[in-house]
Formats: sequence, structure tokens, C-alpha cells
Amino acid sequence: MAMLVFDFDGVLHDSRERAWRCYQDARTQMELWALPDLAGTGDLPLVYQGVLSESLTRWVGFEVAERFWQRHAELTARAAADEPRGVIPELVGPLAALAAGPGYAVVTGSHHATVRALLARDLSEEAMPQILLSRDEPGGKSDKLCDLRTRYGATVYVGDTGSDVRHARAAGLAPVAVAYGYASREDLTAAGPDQLLDTPADLAAWCRTRLTGHRAGAPAPSRAT
Repeated sequence: MAMLVFDFDGVLHDSRERAWRCYQDARTQMELWALPDLAGTGDLPLVYQGVLSESLTRWVGFEVAERFWQRHAELTARAAADEPRGVIPELVGPLAALAAGPGYAVVTGSHHATVRALLARDLSEEAMPQILLSRDEPGGKSDKLCDLRTRYGATVYVGDTGSDVRHARAAGLAPVAVAYGYASREDLTAAGPDQLLDTPADLAAWCRTRLTGHRAGAPAPSRAT
């Protein structure tokens, strides 16, 4: 079994409440009243459509949208300390098993220190990802995924948006999507992932299935977190 790669927010970690609050805060701070006023986390799919950097261009220009998401990332990083937990409970065991076997990686648009701290709340050092690539490392998501495919033989990227599906395909990885994250099922279906998993329990079962048959004692890639 080859290395699996996961997105973080919306896949391994449920940050929807924080994302919604920080969206509202960024909208107010930047006085971008043209952006939709989201009533709650159920409205997040409205703005998480397609490629993230272009998802707000229905209401504001591209450069403004880029500045908005940068501010949003800053606010969500600051608010991460108030999160009740790090990894979604159903996924703690499967991640530990992956770490002990073929290894796994995380490629995320969040900040490196924030993601590592949240992962470490529920995972031992031995269960942490072998590779963690964030917005703080150079290159786009497709570039990072392509590098993992080339260097470590990564074959699958698990994400929660249509943009994640497209990045996976561009990098030559098989896209798997989860329906419990930020995007709507319609957006995900339109992107055409190879598989769409409904719940964290479904993702956990999928990981266990992937682990079945992995040769015990196969060397895992060296850590670079």
C-alpha cells in the first residue's frame, strides 16, 4: 500500500464552526458587505465552491478575494486554541495504524503550526503524519501533491471540496472526497471524485480497508513535519 494524503480542515478536523465565525469576522473587519452574510455553518457551502481563490469572485474581485482568504486564515489560526479537540475521534485509530504502516501525509491550506498543534492533541508523536505541508511552504496544492507522488509514491488525496478533487487529478493522484466537510454534495459530485464518503466513520472504514493486506513491517517514509 502506498502513502495516503489527506486534507486537514473538513477531513481530519472539524473546523466548520471556527471557519464560519472567522468568515463573519473577516467580512466585518474588511467591510465587504457585498459578500453573503452566512447565518451559520450550514451556509459554508455557498462560499466553498470551486477553486477557493476564485470562490468569492461572484461578489468581489479576485485580488480582494485573495486578501479576504488571507485574513480568514490569520483569524482561524488565532482562534484554533479554542477548538474543543483536534482530530475527529473516529479517525484517531486509523491514522495511528497508517503511521505505523505505509505512512500518511497532510497537505492543507492552513498554517503549519496550527495544524501540527491540533493533530498533536489527539495523536502521539509516532502517529503524526510523516509529511505535513501547509500554506507556509512554497508552491500550490497541486505542486505539493505531485511532489509527494514523485518522492513517496502517494496515490490518493482525500479532500472535502471540489477544488481538492481537481488538485488531486492535476497531480496524478486519485481523488477521494468526504461529504461532511465544507462543500456541498452537489459541488463534490460535479467535481467527480473516484469515491465520495458520507461520514468520518466511512472514512475510517475506508482507511482500514486500505490497510488490509499491507505487508507488516514495511518501511515508512522518514518524517518531515
